[in-house]
Amino acid sequence: MADIYELKGKLKHIRIAKYRFVLRPYDFIKLSSYAGSSLRKDFSLVFKQITCTEISCHCKSCKKKKDCPYYISLEVAQGIPDPEYKRYQTPPKPFIFEPPLKRKSFFSKNEDLYFDLILVGKTLEYFPFFAASLRRLGQIGIGRNQGKYSMKRIFALDLLRNVVAGEYDFNSSEQAGDRDFSVSLGQLYAKYSRENDAVNQVNVTLATPLRMKRIGAEKWHLYFRTLMRNILTRIANLAYAYSGCTDFLHFPEIIYDAGSVHTIRENFTWEDWRSRAVRESSSNVRLGGCLGDVSYRGEITAFWPILRLGEVLHIGKNTSFGLGRILVEKSDGDFISHKIKL
Repeated sequence: MADIYELKGKLKHIRIAKYRFVLRPYDFIKLSSYAGSSLRKDFSLVFKQITCTEISCHCKSCKKKKDCPYYISLEVAQGIPDPEYKRYQTPPKPFIFEPPLKRKSFFSKNEDLYFDLILVGKTLEYFPFFAASLRRLGQIGIGRNQGKYSMKRIFALDLLRNVVAGEYDFNSSEQAGDRDFSVSLGQLYAKYSRENDAVNQVNVTLATPLRMKRIGAEKWHLYFRTLMRNILTRIANLAYAYSGCTDFLHFPEIIYDAGSVHTIRENFTWEDWRSRAVRESSSNVRLGGCLGDVSYRGEITAFWPILRLGEVLHIGKNTSFGLGRILVEKSDGDFISHKIKL
């Protein structure tokens, strides 16, 4: 696959970092049925208050929008109208809130609430704004009861070694947040390429609801080619919008070759719920999606590192809420559901 060489060359320009926030409720916090929607909705309002210097000005007409952390990270109207890339309308959000996979909506003052935050490309330099907004949110309140919390700890995670690389201390003059903990997708790709000599069967678990175009169709299936196209398109969008890649990426050979991998079993269920809208002018929004497992068989070795990148970046819609998180597992035989790890 000649496209693999192009992909490797581009991945080194896309950098990401992952942080873990540990919160301690003052009394109790009641979140929505899916914690990611509460985090994303409440955070965005505070983030604008902290970063915006022209509150009275609409984002579309603001002269400072090209350098505004809020506009770049959150404003949905920032789509780049480029006739060369017709399928590119609005960029994906360059961050992901990842709540624990174990569903929990009530937190008392005696237990910690933690979640991970993944930043991509341009937003890496906005980490201090993210940290300050989440700290401020603790004073305002979060969730259905506007529960207040204190920011207990912030850890920077090393994605290459899967260890804690640093800790953000609010009482120290030297902040871990000032250091660069990012890694490139190229480094992760190289790491994942060394994990297996040969992969002929994999199980993919949809750990959080997956929303994709046409997913509501009665006979919808997550074919391997569809999965590959979605991961590669997401990488291309993030590279073009936030990582300085001026040319849009296309990988027709990889997607074509993915068609030789067959689905041997799938088991999906639809979960639907409504969340308070992020924008005041909008009604509640549906955030449901598919959950379950799918198993593939074929020559998957070359696709393995791409699947693992999909684990990190999520797929589908509303990824900033933490939706579309997949877990990938090599399989040597029978289909076994992935055991969700906390």
